Amino acid sequence: MLTTPPATDMALPLEVLADLQLAVDGEDIDIRGTGDRIVVDLSSLRAGRRLLASGPFASAQRARTTGRVHEALDIAGLTVEVRLRGDPVARLGAEAQPGTIGRLLNLDGIEVRPTQPLRAVLRRRPVLTAAVVIGLVAGLGWWLFRRGDT
Repeated sequence: MLTTPPATDMALPLEVLADLQLAVDGEDIDIRGTGDRIVVDLSSLRAGRRLLASGPFASAQRARTTGRVHEALDIAGLTVEVRLRGDPVARLGAEAQPGTIGRLLNLDGIEVRPTQPLRAVLRRRPVLTAAVVIGLVAGLGWWLFRRGDT
């Protein structure tokens, strides 16, 4: 007599061990698998855009595809962490904790963490950062001033 094992919410025992180096249109991408975590380290934002444009996420149904990938990773007990030059920027799968940014960008199940890369940009380009902050403050002040006139 054949019986089916009972369905459970436990993850499948899956391990990924890998050390890959890709080049997409001349942009380097390192991929490492260390058991239940897959780390995709991008050399630049352009590398990430090119990788997304050439894969299943390039379709018009990106949100649905993202949700399916997240669900499959979660069931398998795997986590994919995307890094930009070593700094974590996104996570999906079992350990992802989606927040407001992911919901605003319609990224079903993806945890978006842009803080570290933004800090790096701010440190590398302080004059540009100051100009942007001054522009934002001036724009906000102008908007508040105009709003008070009505």
